[in-house]
Amino acid sequence: MAVAKMAISRLLGGNFLLKGVMLASPLCLLAQAPPVLDPPPAVSSSGDLPGKPWWKGITTDGFLSLSYNYNTNDPSNHLSQSRVFDFNENEPQLDVAQIVVQHPVSESGQFGFRYNMIAGSGVPEVTAAYGMFRSTTTGVAHHFDIPEAYLSYSDLFGKGFRFDLGKFATPLGYEVIGGYDGYNDNFSRGFIFGYGLPFTHTGLKSSYTFNPRISAALLLTNGCDAVTRLNGGVTVTAELAAVTSKNTSLTFNFMHGPERPHNNHDQRALYEVVGTWKVIPRLSVAFDGLYADEDHAATNGSDAIWKGLAGYSKYSFTKEFSLAFRAEVFADDGGSRTGTSQTLRGFTLTPEYVLPVRISRLTSEFRHFDGKFVTRGEFRQDLSDHATFLKGTGVTTHQFTTAVNLIYLF
Repeated sequence: MAVAKMAISRLLGGNFLLKGVMLASPLCLLAQAPPVLDPPPAVSSSGDLPGKPWWKGITTDGFLSLSYNYNTNDPSNHLSQSRVFDFNENEPQLDVAQIVVQHPVSESGQFGFRYNMIAGSGVPEVTAAYGMFRSTTTGVAHHFDIPEAYLSYSDLFGKGFRFDLGKFATPLGYEVIGGYDGYNDNFSRGFIFGYGLPFTHTGLKSSYTFNPRISAALLLTNGCDAVTRLNGGVTVTAELAAVTSKNTSLTFNFMHGPERPHNNHDQRALYEVVGTWKVIPRLSVAFDGLYADEDHAATNGSDAIWKGLAGYSKYSFTKEFSLAFRAEVFADDGGSRTGTSQTLRGFTLTPEYVLPVRISRLTSEFRHFDGKFVTRGEFRQDLSDHATFLKGTGVTTHQFTTAVNLIYLF
């Protein structure tokens, strides 16, 4: 099976010293919004109002992403290797169409919920969890997924506490699955996002805001990307986020638990640090450093290690036009994540142009569909120290792709 399909299945779990680099790397390496502990989205103009019934606070929002990706290697199977959502090559793709129905927790002692439905030919068949739109026997998923479906309650044990119960997107990593309330500066996803981290968790998430600068979260879940129990164990995930200054932030993540079906003994451990820095109003930078290991998960049965470091930057030339850049390295010692013991490197340049959408100018009845339209291009070079990229019917050590991405959100 092609390496790209291995990324899709998420069953797949190189040689640089990252443990020290993760903590020593300066905050000058993307930055979208600083990573925080998944706070509730801001209440829209249709949110709760004093004296209004609870159901009046329910909102509906949408997101649509389409793309076309061209691979100069012209792979015979028309799949770009080592890619996450943009794996289909040389054909138009509906990446994702999203509808989110939710009632954000906006008051103390209030219940809320979030129900996120997605469809498309790119994202859903990758993010689908085992036991929910992904078969536990074949590992196959299709073109629909519900990455988030959870209930929320605030201030159960006092002000600052929040609890989420159900299925939710992972708080790990700098990059996100993406949707109407947040998407990445680059169109394609990086190696850390695709190979190093889970997409979703199912279970209980508790979070606490100590003060405006420090917050923490603890997750007790079935495991990575699994709705049904894979084994008799529990995966524990912890996060500590700190706003270290007016323009900088640091987030520390930890995860530990058994992640393979019918195996409670072999453990996976993950350590991550993410930092952001708003250098000047027009320039933001960030980094994501990851180290993980898993018992007996390598292709030869030995312990597997994977580690990565990614640096991001985005510069806004005008309110409408910006340019984002990502440089990354990902080492898969043992081949548990990509199927081959290798070190991957990637360099991605993404120009973006944003225009407001004012459908309400036609009629005020459509004002809810006002939003924005985003046009993006992308130029990406991937490299490996092993010949793992398809070139025609053969293999090579490099891959260059270009892409066009159109986004509409309201």
